Amino acid sequence: MSRLTPTLVRLAGVAPVPWRNGGGLTRELLAWPDPQAWLLRVSVADIQASGLFSSFPGVDRWFAVLEGGAVRLDTAGTAPKELTALDPDLHRFRGDVATHCTALAGVTRDFNLMVRRSHIRLLHQPLQKCALLKTRATVAGLFVTHATELRQGRGPTRPLPALTLAWWPNKERELLSLNVAPTSARGWWFEVDPVPLRA
Repeated sequence: MSRLTPTLVRLAGVAPVPWRNGGGLTRELLAWPDPQAWLLRVSVADIQASGLFSSFPGVDRWFAVLEGGAVRLDTAGTAPKELTALDPDLHRFRGDVATHCTALAGVTRDFNLMVRRSHIRLLHQPLQKCALLKTRATVAGLFVTHATELRQGRGPTRPLPALTLAWWPNKERELLSLNVAPTSARGWWFEVDPVPLRA
């Protein structure tokens, strides 16, 4: 039986931090391995006004609308992308390229994944595509928008409340096996590993 134990972070239990430009609030769910020198960051933001996103040099970002109005992201050098709460996939863009967010219909709540591209490789998929999960990733995580049931290996089924992040640090690269139900619930599964060193 796996010795891996998930850490659960509920959105409701995380204090919001105002943006410097006054355009929104962010709740940081995970900053790994260190809050000040993170390689992986997971957060949820409440965007209250249109504006330019902060610059994150060397960072790749993934973004999805959780609830509220649609947004349009304009990243320099790429076509604008309109996103709604019905989109199942995460939208990827570079954190060091100027990106303007336009709130098209009032306040919106959004999910964010960030990784330092020179250090971390990230794989992700919508929850609907991954009822059975197996991985030996250094870090694995699951964010759900609705109440979900989670079973690890042959252990008991446990409830996972809506708007909760479950994540597993896996330094020893054990096999992590999970069952998620119902598959109709919305959310995202992600796996993180170090970028291989070049010879």
